[in-house]
Amino acid sequence: MTLTLDNASANDTCQDHLKSILNIHDWLLCDGEFFHIRCSAHILNLIVQDGLKIAHDTLDKIRKSVKSVRGSESRMIRFKECVSVIHGLNFTSGLHLDVTTRWNSTYIMLESAIKYRKAFEYLKATDHAYNLRSEDELLRSMGEKMMNKFKKYWKKYSVILAFGAILDPRLKISTLELMYEEIDAETAKRKVE
Repeated sequence: MTLTLDNASANDTCQDHLKSILNIHDWLLCDGEFFHIRCSAHILNLIVQDGLKIAHDTLDKIRKSVKSVRGSESRMIRFKECVSVIHGLNFTSGLHLDVTTRWNSTYIMLESAIKYRKAFEYLKATDHAYNLRSEDELLRSMGEKMMNKFKKYWKKYSVILAFGAILDPRLKISTLELMYEEIDAETAKRKVE
């Protein structure tokens, strides 16, 4: 019934070719309407990467700070000294550097760096190259951009997910009704039908 791929142009070409061959033989369910389904993990990555573009400057500062500390043994020792100065803070886990193409590695980097925020602030007091801050406007803008990307893919993707919900004996139509109502009350009835 479906083929799940990410957004690579070669994948689009491949699925178009395969779909036309299957269509000639009338082997497609629902006339191939749901033949090509975007990979959920890939869509999530696109949404998060779009949101992270808004926070690029802040993320870049954090990334440079982590990279700088991890860059040499002497800087790591200096950072650990900064950690030891902060009351109640111990260097229990390392600092992780992200891979910019994987959103979850950015999360891991932020998760590891946030523990040592005060140590970075202390380091900033002695080295003016460190400047970490967050602003509400930045987060609002990030959220809006991510939601727009989600809505773009949700329009194409929601019907195929509905098939899965209906076929799952634990969920059926009642769950579908509830979820569509929660996501978009105006179109919920039409989508369930």
